[in-house]
This record gives sequence, structure tokens and C-alpha cells, in this order.
Amino acid sequence: MRLTIWLHEARRAGPAALLAPPAALLLTAAIAMFIQLSGAGHERAERLLLAGLEAVAPLSVAMVALTIVVRETCRELHLSLPTLHLATIGRRLGVLGASTAACCLIYAAGAWLAGYRLGPGGAATLLVWAAPALWLAAFAALVAAVTRSAVLTSSLVALIWLAEQIWATVFVTPALRPLFLFFTSRVGDGPGWAANRIGLLAGGLVLLAATAAVLHRPERLLTEEDA
Repeated sequence: MRLTIWLHEARRAGPAALLAPPAALLLTAAIAMFIQLSGAGHERAERLLLAGLEAVAPLSVAMVALTIVVRETCRELHLSLPTLHLATIGRRLGVLGASTAACCLIYAAGAWLAGYRLGPGGAATLLVWAAPALWLAAFAALVAAVTRSAVLTSSLVALIWLAEQIWATVFVTPALRPLFLFFTSRVGDGPGWAANRIGLLAGGLVLLAATAAVLHRPERLLTEEDA
């Protein structure tokens, strides 16, 4: 029964939940291999592979997360159902998280077998993608839950992502370091890396808690169009 529920939520989450993360990583890997074969060098290909894991995959996850929260139909029906709207959305986001984790693990393992170093190595490599993905996806889910606008949410997510890419030197300062999504690819995994990852994880959990609080309020399920 529980498996049936999860399979149903996987279908309801949509193809993007299962396809967006692997598509983003496959595209990055293809470009990196092209760079390597064109003679641009192993180091440049390695940097691109790392950027795919730390920057491209989290962005794709965030964009899918906001659509899962925003596009839910028949919101008025959820008010009369025994299963909370929060639980339904949570399972769909869980499907997205599981799909992302599987893809990133396979991607990182393949890069390691091919001789590329993506972060500190070992179990800590999980934080290269998990920390920024959690923070950015949680931020996207919160804004989507509050605004019910895919356009506004995607614009804000893209703005933050681009701002941190463009003004990376500002975000590596101690004050903003816990919010810097691209520490590994821009600075490395030396001093300050662990604190940055912990800061992103903690911030992501806070954002998820805030999202849950918003979705738990029945009046947030309805908009003027539903009334």
C-alpha cells in the first residue's frame, strides 16, 4: 500500500521530478567530455564537472520543487481529505530528493572512476551537492508556497543563483559565507568549507520548516481563482 502511494506521488510529481536532475548532469558531463577531448585540459573538464554537481543540479532541483508546490490542482478538495496537503506535497518533494540523490551519487562515482576529483572525497562529497540543493530547493518551495506564483518564484531563484555566481567574491566573506552555494567550485574544500556546508544545511532545514508551516495552514490552499 505504501509503495502504491509513493508510486502515485511519483507520477503526480511529473516527469520533471525524475528527468530534470539527470538531464542537467548528463548535459554537463557531455560538455566536460567535449572539453577534455578537444584538448582544453583535464583541469577545465574537472571544474565543469564540479560546477555541474554543485551549481547546475541544485538549480534544476529548485525549479522542479517550485512547480510541485505551485501546480497542485483541486486545492479546495484537499480541505476535506484525511491526508494533509502538507503530506502530499512532502511525498512529492521526497520523490524529487530521492531521484536527485541517486543521480548525483552515480554522477560523482562515475567522475571519480574517470579520474576527476569533485570535492573533498569520501562521504563529504555528498555535501558538495546536497547542501546547495537543499537550500535552494527549500527556498524555492517556501516562496512558491507563499506566493503561488511560478513566474515570481523562478525569477527569484534564478536571481539568487546568478547573483552568487557574479558576485562570488562578496559571498565568500565571513558574513555571507553560510549562504554561498558555490563554495567548492569557487574557493575549494579547504578552510571554511565545512562551515559553509553546515550553514547551508541548517538554512535549508529552517526554510523547509517555514514551508511546512505555510502549507499546514488550510487557508493558504485557496486563492481567489479557487473561491
